[in-house]
Amino acid sequence: MAPKHWQIGDWCANPNANQIDGPNGSVELEPKVMDLLILLARQPGEVLSKPEIAEALWGNVHVNDDALTRTVFKLRKALGDKAREALYLQTVPKRGYRLIADVTPPAVVRPASLEGKPLPIRGLIALGLIVVSALVALGVLVGGGADDAPAMQAERIDSRMARADGFYFRFTRADNEAALRLYESVLESEPDRADALAGLANALTQRVIRYTGPDAQERARPGVAAALAAGWLATPEAEAASARAVAFARQATERDPGHARAWRALGLALSAHREFEPARLAYERALVIEPDDWGALINLSEISQLSGQSEHVMPYMERAWDAMQRRYDRDAVEIGPWQSAVGIRIAESHTDAGSLGQAETWYRRVLALDPLNPAAIHGLAALLRAAGDIDAARALCQDLAAGTDETC
Repeated sequence: MAPKHWQIGDWCANPNANQIDGPNGSVELEPKVMDLLILLARQPGEVLSKPEIAEALWGNVHVNDDALTRTVFKLRKALGDKAREALYLQTVPKRGYRLIADVTPPAVVRPASLEGKPLPIRGLIALGLIVVSALVALGVLVGGGADDAPAMQAERIDSRMARADGFYFRFTRADNEAALRLYESVLESEPDRADALAGLANALTQRVIRYTGPDAQERARPGVAAALAAGWLATPEAEAASARAVAFARQATERDPGHARAWRALGLALSAHREFEPARLAYERALVIEPDDWGALINLSEISQLSGQSEHVMPYMERAWDAMQRRYDRDAVEIGPWQSAVGIRIAESHTDAGSLGQAETWYRRVLALDPLNPAAIHGLAALLRAAGDIDAARALCQDLAAGTDETC
């Protein structure tokens, strides 16, 4: 029988058992982590992009970069590898990952009696039937045996996580509650799963910031600043709820220190708990792991405003816009509700500062991506009217009225 083990550097990988054996003894891998290792081992030295890896590991299930980052981190940890001094898994900036260790795939062993002798057609057919019969007997061709159960369970949990994230990023009260319950159900199966702990912390924090308290019944508050201004975050009820979110977020960072989303969740929870400097440090840690973490950049802008560091507010927002541009193709669902609002806020800031040319540029950037955004049209039309270009302002307003129920 041909061996099924891969020799990867100093490690011997057994995909069927989700186990690697090497200098540090035996290490059990999660199915997705083993899948990543074998995927890279099949093409040693070749760079695989993040989208290629995500498609190979998760198929049609949409996952964000955090899921891949977490899987890479776990593989490195199991191999005893370091990102900056890689011996196995090398990060290629702006491209992806590649395996740089020596790889010996499972050998294809032929019986000695057949060495150098081609099998006749009948022999090939007979051998094929024997192999198929053996596979069927083992349950390989009829839905998988007992060894496949953990992998199938992991796929179901990953799908549930993706669904939870989809609800969370809609930012309505009902969707946030649905996400919260889904994150809890994932944690029932995997109590130490960092992305689910971070997701639960985020949903709990959003519940505190936006959807609870006497002034949040008619419409959701837009963020931490509004919740602070309302005095809600200083109440014992809000403090207790945000402290719970902080605890889950800290647990996420402890379980997976290389998980950008965990640190961002901790920053948000600490902000709701009115601990702004620790929140800033958490967001900065997220940016070390993922420089294009646009959510962390937006939240750092808000933290800067709340901390009286107004000179940092717009630079963070402009960095967030640029990061959204780079990541939109991968994270369209998450970025969609935010990008126009960020561009409009930048434009309004330039208007307040008297930089009307810059403000017009930013309104036009928003409209290039979101052509009938009412706030951007209102803002740009006001600038055009102030500059005396009445016809252009009127044309904008007519276009808005023709395509929507809005009027200038």
